[in-house]
Amino acid sequence: MKRWLLLLLFSLPIACFTQTNTDIVIGKTDFIYSKILKENRTFFIRLPRNYNNPSFSPDKYPVLILLDGEAHFNSVCGLVEILGSGINGTHVTPDMFVIGIPNTDRTRDLTPTHDSKDFTGRERDDLKNSGGNNNFLHFIKDELLPHIDSLYRTMPYRVLVGHSLGGIAVINALYTMPETFNAYIAIDPSLWWDHQVLLKKAETYFKQNDLPNKWLYLGQANTLIHDGDSSLNTHFESIKMFSTLLQTRNYSGINWKYDYYSDDDHGSVPFISEYAGLRFIFDGYHIRPGDVISNPAKLKEQFKTFSVKTNVIFSPPEDVINSLGYNLMAINKIDQAIEYFQMNIDNYPKSSNVYDSMGEAQMKKGDTRKAIEYYQKSLQLNPNNDNARKNIAKMQEKK
Repeated sequence: MKRWLLLLLFSLPIACFTQTNTDIVIGKTDFIYSKILKENRTFFIRLPRNYNNPSFSPDKYPVLILLDGEAHFNSVCGLVEILGSGINGTHVTPDMFVIGIPNTDRTRDLTPTHDSKDFTGRERDDLKNSGGNNNFLHFIKDELLPHIDSLYRTMPYRVLVGHSLGGIAVINALYTMPETFNAYIAIDPSLWWDHQVLLKKAETYFKQNDLPNKWLYLGQANTLIHDGDSSLNTHFESIKMFSTLLQTRNYSGINWKYDYYSDDDHGSVPFISEYAGLRFIFDGYHIRPGDVISNPAKLKEQFKTFSVKTNVIFSPPEDVINSLGYNLMAINKIDQAIEYFQMNIDNYPKSSNVYDSMGEAQMKKGDTRKAIEYYQKSLQLNPNNDNARKNIAKMQEKK
């Protein structure tokens, strides 16, 4: 079945790919008034690929909150699309919402303390409004996320992604509200800020807190100056010190990874870090059809293990299981196909599609009674399922 997707974009535009006479839209713009910040806040939202697909069960999806949304929304949407939506059969991560938050006052919102000096010690007018990150994080936690949860089918798994000043906002969120997010991606974070205030808190924090189901990815760019002497670069050295502390004085149990990108500078490092960060925090989710197509039990065990590791229940996507079942039917492995279709019924009992697929498998196996029962169940959930109706009539004629 061909599917045409059009998400209407309103108010503030988001750059997107275009074709002649046809827009390709990756998301939309919305607004919320923040009582905490006392201002209207815009946010961009990308829906999971199958979110409005009537062929599948109304599923729930993780939420990725992206800071500096105006800079990174398009690229992160592209990453999630290719890694999680099943394009080219790729299911490395779950599909998810991407919520990009553009800035109104970047320095105010992304810095944890007030300081008007940069990492060289120079006074700067653009830093004088700094120190509002705690309010901004409470806007996300207490206003934006409940708003998103009230409008969309979200699951209780949240990822926070930030670069530069956004990177220290991510680390500050881990320090101050670790219950809000499950995973954190901090990209070349400005840990030099205010005489390394967050770096100085790190040892105590990672000694006193228990974080076994949390994930932290730290990506660092090559910002070395003066013939590679890192001691002359507070930005570079602060991140290195943070990663060393995680390696040597971390007792929290947090799952973490550090990558240094010697070929990337501060501006180019976000994309490659976002990719690696998503691969890391969803390690163990990757569905490899060749590994599991003949072993449904193996896929069940994989997702059970991943759910235990993340402390959140994840199920294999309905469309993936559906495809595996049909691939097995194509090579006449009907019983194994039925195992996969039953897995979908167990996970998505309100989906018309899963009963339709099982009906087809039972029909191919020659069990007319069961096939009709499953097709009838599919019709109960979707009276417009002409395929089920036609196959029921065909089987009843042969009786």
